[in-house]
Amino acid sequence: MLIVLLISSVAVFYAIRLSGGDATAAALPGSATEEFREEFRARIGLDKPIYLQYFAYMGKILKGDPGHSITNNASLVEMLKEHGKNSLVLGGAAFALVFLIGVPLGVLASLRRNSWADHGIMSFSIAGMAIPNFWLALLAIWLFASTFRILPAAGCCSGKQLILPAIVLAFEGIALTVRMTRSAMIENQNNDFVRTLRAGGLSEWRVMGKHVLRNAMIPIISLAGLRIGQIVGYALIVEQIFSWPGIGQALVTAVLRRDYPVAQFFSLVLVVLVVLGNWLADTGYTLANPRLRRSR
Repeated sequence: MLIVLLISSVAVFYAIRLSGGDATAAALPGSATEEFREEFRARIGLDKPIYLQYFAYMGKILKGDPGHSITNNASLVEMLKEHGKNSLVLGGAAFALVFLIGVPLGVLASLRRNSWADHGIMSFSIAGMAIPNFWLALLAIWLFASTFRILPAAGCCSGKQLILPAIVLAFEGIALTVRMTRSAMIENQNNDFVRTLRAGGLSEWRVMGKHVLRNAMIPIISLAGLRIGQIVGYALIVEQIFSWPGIGQALVTAVLRRDYPVAQFFSLVLVVLVVLGNWLADTGYTLANPRLRRSR
């Protein structure tokens, strides 16, 4: 994890600095002279070689002082608290929808295998993986906000304003969870212990709900950590389209304005979340699988 974070910090820093544009454009008025712009660059350290800028920046990060925004001098710590809270609400709602909807639909599809319910659920799953996230967001706005006018098209942070972005953000995750749950349930239904439980007189619902589902949850728990990375990545698009003031929207705005401190800091925050998600996936899989615990 530390190696990945180190490499990511270098990649993010250099990618933003070498992407072109003028960092003073959003911070200074258009009438500012070139001499004044050069003085501004020197004051914030942009006149130094990039590798020296990187070491200086990482030194501040390790001290717990990520700095301030170039455009409005806002503290990045305060910006993280504000935007991070909004992203946590949206991401948490989407994460909950992924499993509250995906797991029951996957279980139902496995229990009604090859029925109309199974075909309908799997068709929904295929559509969920095929529809691009940004197109689904625009379609949802057109249908529910512009046509039926039952939900707001953008804004934060009421319950109604949360519904559309949370569903769009969770949609592909729901589809993947449905497919994995169905496959895991069907695979476990063919095990010897299931036939033994049935022969012992246990009801079908108890066999499926208590024993088969518990074993099928092992890959689903592993999938949970990976869903964090997916939600973090798609949040950049969803927050921008729905004007949800989270980390994703702040990052996109900072990149467009060449606000280097904000873009660097929030990019690293997202990288940390993805890495932690992968680590949680590995840890959760180990905790959920008794055979792996015994092997250690």
